[in-house]
Amino acid sequence: MTVVMTIAGFDPSAGAGIAADLKTFAANNCYGVAAITALTVQNSEGVSAVFPTEAMTLKATIHSLLADGRIKAIKIGILGNRPNAEVVKEILESNLTLPSVLDPVIHSSSGRELVDSKGLECLRQHLLSRVTVVTPNMQEAATLTGLKVENVEEMKAAARKLIEMGARNVVVTGGHLDKAVDIYCEGSNLQTFTGDRLKVENLHGAGCTFSSAIAANLALGRQLEDAVVLAKAYVTEAIRKAYSIGPGRVPLNHLHRLQQSPRPADDSSPVPETAH
Repeated sequence: MTVVMTIAGFDPSAGAGIAADLKTFAANNCYGVAAITALTVQNSEGVSAVFPTEAMTLKATIHSLLADGRIKAIKIGILGNRPNAEVVKEILESNLTLPSVLDPVIHSSSGRELVDSKGLECLRQHLLSRVTVVTPNMQEAATLTGLKVENVEEMKAAARKLIEMGARNVVVTGGHLDKAVDIYCEGSNLQTFTGDRLKVENLHGAGCTFSSAIAANLALGRQLEDAVVLAKAYVTEAIRKAYSIGPGRVPLNHLHRLQQSPRPADDSSPVPETAH
């Protein structure tokens, strides 16, 4: 199995963060390992607290996983604070050949801060230029660039601005628009990928899942554009087949490719015997 590492926070409701990343890796034919940047307290209705991991613990975990020598790509999610962002900077600097995907999570959908101001500044100044691709949503793109980002043309302007700021490649995601539009910018090459707009309440963890699917496809040796297209198709179907786990936000169905239709409760057909 191809091994992919996620460096992100833990969502106990399993819709986003580490849990979503590991499910996404599995669904895309990879084995996932994880280094936790923060523990969050949350359920389907939102995040109520965030507890960043100590930087030395994070650093030791990442080095331990890298020492196995099997990791083929890195996905980066929430950082929590500046010390953790500095750890990730060091890791990227010492592993330049590994494909890396940065999902620049700044706030939760319920408004909780997921990286402090100094951590955000480190992300902006040092991480953007060190990853293979950065995948902000519209709000994150606006925060990173200082531009207004509310429509497709403004998404294009933000993608170009991020390239000017040092990013190598950018995908600005627009899942909340009338059409699910993503702006892909690879150097000076800018493309628009449009998909069906599905239920907006089914988007908990969509950004984490998209970036993780890109990382998995890069780890498998695919070119970046192909990885983005395949990730978008996977996320679209995961949204389409999502189901509620509580009264609030609906997480994606990350494992839809692995699921089989359950047998009806009144199905009395015999179960095949297992050979011994």
